[in-house]
Amino acid sequence: MSVTESKAKSTRKASATRADKAGAVALKAALEAVQIEYLPLSALVRSPLNVRTIPYAADSIRELADSIAAVGLLQNLVVHALDDGHFGVAAGGRRLTAMLHLADIGTFSPDQPVAVKRVPDDLAVVASMTENGQRRDMHPAEQIVGFRTLAAEGKTPAQIGDLLGYGPRHVQRMLKLADLAPVILEALASDELTTEHCHALALESDPARQVQVLEAARQKGWNNKPEVRDIRSLITESEVTTDCAKFRFVGEAAFRDGEIRRDLFSADDGGFVDAVLLDTRVLEKLTQAAEDLKTTEGWSWCLARMESVRYHGEDAQVYVLQDEPNPVYSEEEEERLASLQDQYEAFESECDESAALELEIAAMESAGTDRAWTQEMKDATGVVVSWSYGAMTVQRGVLLRDNSEEAEKTPSQVHTYTRQPDPADAVSLPLVTKMSSERTLAVQAALMQQPQKAVAMLVWSLCQKVFVVCSTQSHPLQISLTCSHYSLCDNAPSGKTGVAWRALMAEKNRLEALLPEGWQKDFTTFFTLDGAVLTSLMALCTAFSVNGVQTREHGFTSRSPLNDLETELNFHLRDWWQPQTVTFFGQLSKAQIVDALMDAGLTGAARNAEKMKKGDAAEYAESQMSGNRWVPTWLSAPIAAPAQTDTDSHNPAEAA
Repeated sequence: MSVTESKAKSTRKASATRADKAGAVALKAALEAVQIEYLPLSALVRSPLNVRTIPYAADSIRELADSIAAVGLLQNLVVHALDDGHFGVAAGGRRLTAMLHLADIGTFSPDQPVAVKRVPDDLAVVASMTENGQRRDMHPAEQIVGFRTLAAEGKTPAQIGDLLGYGPRHVQRMLKLADLAPVILEALASDELTTEHCHALALESDPARQVQVLEAARQKGWNNKPEVRDIRSLITESEVTTDCAKFRFVGEAAFRDGEIRRDLFSADDGGFVDAVLLDTRVLEKLTQAAEDLKTTEGWSWCLARMESVRYHGEDAQVYVLQDEPNPVYSEEEEERLASLQDQYEAFESECDESAALELEIAAMESAGTDRAWTQEMKDATGVVVSWSYGAMTVQRGVLLRDNSEEAEKTPSQVHTYTRQPDPADAVSLPLVTKMSSERTLAVQAALMQQPQKAVAMLVWSLCQKVFVVCSTQSHPLQISLTCSHYSLCDNAPSGKTGVAWRALMAEKNRLEALLPEGWQKDFTTFFTLDGAVLTSLMALCTAFSVNGVQTREHGFTSRSPLNDLETELNFHLRDWWQPQTVTFFGQLSKAQIVDALMDAGLTGAARNAEKMKKGDAAEYAESQMSGNRWVPTWLSAPIAAPAQTDTDSHNPAEAA
């Protein structure tokens, strides 16, 4: 039975037949030149390389033993030499077990000669896999063990496929399953899990995380039975499938190795990608498209954003959308366009020819509309490129209300929206996402270390539900907590090596060890915990709920929600993070590196960096910043104004 085969009977039968034929050829090639020899039964033991790990049924062994006692051994065993002088049976383990049973009951003697063919170690697994692969009762867990053994011997996936008669995709799938945590493979062997469960768990590469996901899925399932859909959901909760319009828009080439979670067991070779990362890549491509349109068509400005500009709301205070001018055509173009439309309308249904006509008509209309925008219009307006209804959308001729004649025509009740520039606006969105994730992890760790304030935040949040929003719920208590620390760790440049992440995980592991047995299924077990442990748990869980990842909308970076919290915690990011070349300076432009050195008061170093190439300047900046506590202004809470005292409130003249 193939672990990765489809449930469709026709597909399974065809796959198994091909594998059986190829396996028989491989076995024949391996054993053809080997002569049969006879060894005493006492010299034979089960081979450690035999992929068969599931015990044989007792009735099956007794039936085979009776057959061997009556007519003898009809097929030789395949063995290889062991270091202790014995010979391991790589193919024929069931026959060996039956003969040992005959020896136990006195039918066979230990010196009973047994026909064998001896092979080297590197062919023993191949022989075992080929023979057992032809047997209907071979368990999927045994297939996985065989593939893992061959890979451990140094054989490449191509070599394994050639030896066993499988295609490269099947080999890749089997080796992926071989990387599952041992406890999961044990559950598969004991039929506690199905191959479908293992396919879903293989989406996660970290064995420890696989076990956590499985346990969480069991808790969610009925009668402690995990559901495949729950496993997939837990692993990919912050991700979206690659079979979506956004991923197709940016393309697989936009992602680095490791950024796509491959699903080898999907029919279309699909996968998953982090939702925030995908939006970042989409915005990067939209930005490039906007810049290209601005350059090629001659607009005054351009903007890329995730949503198209709307006629109402905040957009209406910033932008003015104009109607597109009527297309401008030459006489020849008008005649051609009329002819194309007549031809198109003559078709009663869609076909390749009508589709080609439709594309040509659309191209001519687009060119005519673009021609209608005069250069004078373009000098006063811009182009906005956005993502709308699953595709890139272009809005041309967009006016900014500030400094435009249109602002004078705006009714008095409509106020012009003005926003003070933010230093983060000058930083690329990917770096903002990474560094705000880094900052969030650090704030979480700092909040965890101040339990009283963490509990105060939790209680404040609960009071918002109790005293502000009154609602009747079906349960006596419902508190929602979104824990995003895994995605934060993936986005943060320091990852699992960061001081904040290590502090959070150390406290999590410490507290997990203090939890009472069976707490997952019985909330009353928490009544036995003392106040200190409960407080620490509340602090940790509250800290995990903090989310300060910043986004960019309408071309502006969102304000960090961490500012007030950092002030109250007396928090400084430099206590948790050190700017380095790879994780920070290398992602800035040379001008931004120079500005950073200037901001840190290193004027001389800034002048030196101006004379260097960008890569050298980034490394130089790291060395110069190692001895100070500099953090970019856009990663710091604003400095609070000093509190006014009673003395300050008096008029100085009166005080005199």
